[in-house]
Amino acid sequence: MTVTRTAPEFREMAEPRTTAASLLWRWVGIIGLTLAMAFLLGIGVGFVKGHSDHGGGLGIKAVAILAALLLALTGSAWLLQRLIRSARPEEPLTTKERLNRNILIAAGLLGGVIGMVLALTGTNGAPGFADVFSDGPLPAGLAVALVVTIGVLVPAISLYWHRHAVDEQEAAAYKNGALIALYVYMIGAPVWWFAWRAASRPSLTGSSSTWPR
Repeated sequence: MTVTRTAPEFREMAEPRTTAASLLWRWVGIIGLTLAMAFLLGIGVGFVKGHSDHGGGLGIKAVAILAALLLALTGSAWLLQRLIRSARPEEPLTTKERLNRNILIAAGLLGGVIGMVLALTGTNGAPGFADVFSDGPLPAGLAVALVVTIGVLVPAISLYWHRHAVDEQEAAAYKNGALIALYVYMIGAPVWWFAWRAASRPSLTGSSSTWPR
């Protein structure tokens, strides 16, 4: 028995796939524009800091460059807000979805605040973004605040997120990922350790090992 489909039926079948692809590309654009804005902001900060370090004023060329950066940043922000609006689902978010979104946004803002505080600390002698990944000493008060934030506040937020904002399928995916990560660490660590111990001895030819120590 042959089943014939009309053109509207084929359009209805293809519509979910088209909508999903369109939504995916919108989120790709949102991520790309966010990275572009961070890149442009970094260029502007570095440009101004470079002029300040050399003691020179901002001439016409420098002002023109900063104006172009500001224009590009404004245009990226305008495109970003349009993409965010278009990427919103037509149906209203459920309570869990809304809570999930808010917690992720709060976590991102918390990470940004921590990075900004580390950058402004100036452990290398002057404030800069290199201090985010520096191993220099920190003031005791700041170190205690960071330890409490990352050691107490972040786990509490994560536990609340997993218990109240994550659905069953997402929770199952996280559990599988954690189990795989545990096996990789429990098997990979001793395997690497034994191999490193063997390679840490001089070879029969007397040459030193090339394994990292």
